Amino acid sequence: MLMSQEKSICWLHIFSIVGIGLILTTPIVINGCLLAHDLQHHLIYVKSFSEQFWKGDFYPRWLQNLNAGLGSPTFFFYAPIPYYFTSLFYSLFTHNQSSCNELGLSSSLALIASGLTAYFWLKEITPKNSALIASILYMAWPYHLAVDLYRRFAFAEYWSFVWLPLILYFSRKIVRGSRINIIGLALSFSLLALTHLPSFIIFFPVPIGYALLLANRNQWKIVISRLVLAVIIMVGLSAIYWLPAMTTQESISMDAILTREFDYENNFLFTGPKFAHKRIVWQYLEILTVLTGGLAFSAWKISGQGLEVTSRRESNYWMVIAMIALFMTLPLSKFVWDALPAVQRIQFPWRFNTVLTVAIVGLLALAISRLKISSNSFNTKTLFLSIVYLTAIIFILMIIQMLPLQKQIVFWGSRNTVLAISLIAFFLLGISYIQTPINFSKHKFLVVGLVLMISLFLASVFHYRDHIFVDRLDDSSVSKILEVSKAANEHRPRWVPKDIFNEKDLSRLGENFSKIHIDAGQADFLIEKWQPRNIVLQVNAITATRLTVGQFYYPGWTARLKERSQILPVHFSKLGLLQISVPAGKHQVSVTLDAGVEERVGQIISAISATIALFLSVAFFLPFEFSCLRNR
Repeated sequence: MLMSQEKSICWLHIFSIVGIGLILTTPIVINGCLLAHDLQHHLIYVKSFSEQFWKGDFYPRWLQNLNAGLGSPTFFFYAPIPYYFTSLFYSLFTHNQSSCNELGLSSSLALIASGLTAYFWLKEITPKNSALIASILYMAWPYHLAVDLYRRFAFAEYWSFVWLPLILYFSRKIVRGSRINIIGLALSFSLLALTHLPSFIIFFPVPIGYALLLANRNQWKIVISRLVLAVIIMVGLSAIYWLPAMTTQESISMDAILTREFDYENNFLFTGPKFAHKRIVWQYLEILTVLTGGLAFSAWKISGQGLEVTSRRESNYWMVIAMIALFMTLPLSKFVWDALPAVQRIQFPWRFNTVLTVAIVGLLALAISRLKISSNSFNTKTLFLSIVYLTAIIFILMIIQMLPLQKQIVFWGSRNTVLAISLIAFFLLGISYIQTPINFSKHKFLVVGLVLMISLFLASVFHYRDHIFVDRLDDSSVSKILEVSKAANEHRPRWVPKDIFNEKDLSRLGENFSKIHIDAGQADFLIEKWQPRNIVLQVNAITATRLTVGQFYYPGWTARLKERSQILPVHFSKLGLLQISVPAGKHQVSVTLDAGVEERVGQIISAISATIALFLSVAFFLPFEFSCLRNR
């Protein structure tokens, strides 16, 4: 009976997470293409990726329709997992050519999935009700929802929030559970690497330290061996993506992001936005990051009261992680960034808010589990408490909302953010020591924590309400974006001149070199097949002929005469387009973008790793099943 009640509570919690996730993503599900910073890139990628996937190209690396139909190697370098999930919705909206609905539903799926994975992790460390509340806070946390989804539409980073708690769940399980959890950890790590490499880089040490923290000293050997095995399998499983992505970057214009705008040195918080970022967004990130750090401290103080040794160690661990994440966003941490080239690839130090969000949610779950909620009826004390909370929240919101209006006083680094945070800190310190009619000093961290948390959530709504409820790309703007489908500047093949890589010139180039263009010689031709990485032509060349194929040149493009198995010369034009030379006569010409060594090796390593993972899953699972049967 107890077991069935427990299960019903679990299912009620899951339904609650799903329902709240749907509510939080209603604006983007209904409106689709909200006017967010990076949305147009993902709009383009989703459309081409989904089209090719459902036509049988199961890992679309070369997107044929990008750049006005001239092609792009975008997914040789861009992590694919979020687009696989998004493509599942593609067949539901075949009448809609914009991909807005697919993006909206995928965003909703990602938020709900993140809430569920957070719940499964948190219920391992706190009672289920506390885990439910904290997982809802994880979904709605301002950096996760307001910044990453509604303001930036950082689609890959947003999807990475799904896998972070799952990794922590399996990190616990490899210490306390069966060896089968090694495969779970390897898979969840792989999903993160295949979703967003910057998030993987900054988060990777966190679960390693977490597992070692949970293990007793006499378990360290076993835990370390399990971690090493999981990491080896993870590296192999994700090699299909990272190996070509990391080793073929000389073929594209990665220098487009190796500029001062994307340099970590110019993107520390409290140094002011130096390039494309809007000042109000920058100031909000500063406020959000510091106040989240303050809230982490309050939650840590609350959670440390009366906890058992293991939970206290966990609370201390997440407090340390929160402070490290906060530190890494500040210019004080520059010496660390200078010493770690891998971390420099993250570009924006404020991306450590992903780790900070996970840490604060862990601390909040532990803090909530320590609270004793009284069911006393309404009285003078609760009325006074409500007035204090409301006044404090209004005051903080006024300070945050006034940031963009303040022009006169300029503090070090970022205009007025330091002043705003100082005022908020002074005010919170004051109200935490109110003595009459209730002694707040006994509950000062609870007061400060609740005021900060509610203020942060409301501030995010006020700051980004236009992005959430008003700003939307109209149909004509969407059509214009998709008509050219320009790839990101860093994915420009290096043979394509930089000065033509813009919407206007790409559109003109696509029109002039649509499909096939005869540059020299005389010939008739018929296009037999025009597919990504596979073009087949019937050519009747009266004389030796040079053809320009309407695709950008990229290493691996190969032309063959099918009847003779003869390889033809392949060149690139001054515009970076693919050119082939065909001898006189009637020929069937096959033009293919063959997999390079890096791509093939990555595929082989991942296939071997998947086989090993499958074998180990069976080997680990069977003893676990037999032990369960014996226990029965």
